[in-house]
Amino acid sequence: MLLVDQTNELIVSHVSLQEILNKVGRGRLPIAGTSVSGVFARIQMLSDTFLPVRLDHILAAARLPQIHHDPGDRLLVAQALDEAVPLMTLDPEIMDYDVPTIC
Repeated sequence: MLLVDQTNELIVSHVSLQEILNKVGRGRLPIAGTSVSGVFARIQMLSDTFLPVRLDHILAAARLPQIHHDPGDRLLVAQALDEAVPLMTLDPEIMDYDVPTIC
């Protein structure tokens, strides 16, 4: 599995981290018996590389074609393009951008 293969570098965007932890905090992500701090600790075990949102990412996201209307997903696309890293997703609208993806 890609996430547990330690030869792969997993980069976690602050955008994804915020979305995951918010869902856990609201009880909307079915990870049984976990808390926000517990999920964050599990994410840290998988990755020690976190990608902060920079102003150039925000500007690039604003310039993207209006294929996807979720601002968080558009920001992830902009970050992946700027950092030249593939984006792990199953979202078909994200795959319509010219961004490398991992399914």
